Amino acid sequence: MRPSRRAGAVHDLLDALDVAVVVSRQAPWQLAALQSALAADLSREWSGGVFVINDGASGAASRAARSTLADHHPRARRTILTLPRRLGTAAAADLALAEATGAYVALIDAATRPSPGTLRTLTETLENDHDALWAAPRSAGLAVLRRLAFLDLGGFDPELRGSAAVGDLARRATIEGWSLLTVSEAHAHRDGRPDHGASRRFRRAPEPPHRRPWSGNALPLWLPRARRAVIREDLA
Repeated sequence: MRPSRRAGAVHDLLDALDVAVVVSRQAPWQLAALQSALAADLSREWSGGVFVINDGASGAASRAARSTLADHHPRARRTILTLPRRLGTAAAADLALAEATGAYVALIDAATRPSPGTLRTLTETLENDHDALWAAPRSAGLAVLRRLAFLDLGGFDPELRGSAAVGDLARRATIEGWSLLTVSEAHAHRDGRPDHGASRRFRRAPEPPHRRPWSGNALPLWLPRARRAVIREDLA
């Protein structure tokens, strides 16, 4: 039986939730807006972990990512992971979820802002449905994942990008019997990509030529080398 919460006392379900924010091409104002939205949704008493992954961001965005994180979430564990170069969201997510400790992780594109109550709604959905790997709003840019199951499946294939990486993980998860939930009651705003209310469709990703399909066995082989090149900074 899978443990559903972080080890130790959990006073609120959201304390079992970590947050991973992937920063790449976003403007500083977007990072400030996201952290303000997260702080309002999670409250000052939230004691989870926040991981900001700098995936080849500009100097201005990197400074904004650090300063806005330092200004919020006083009781949380706050960590910045700086990648050696732009690796893509799939690789950034794999590294973040491998560092996290929560039972659940909200994976967020830095141009996305959850509406009030969205993170709780998505986390409660997973807490109540143990067969679900992730829960997401209809709009792109945000999903809450069951962390250990994500890692057991191998996470995202770091060589794939965007919808191809999501589709590949969805295929593997479905084969293993996991469900993938879209929650109509959860909402998020993504700059430049409004939510039109359409159901999300996951494309099956083609396998790269001359390469074995990604699997749960591949991630532990990839992680050690990838981690060696990452600079980790834990904020006080």
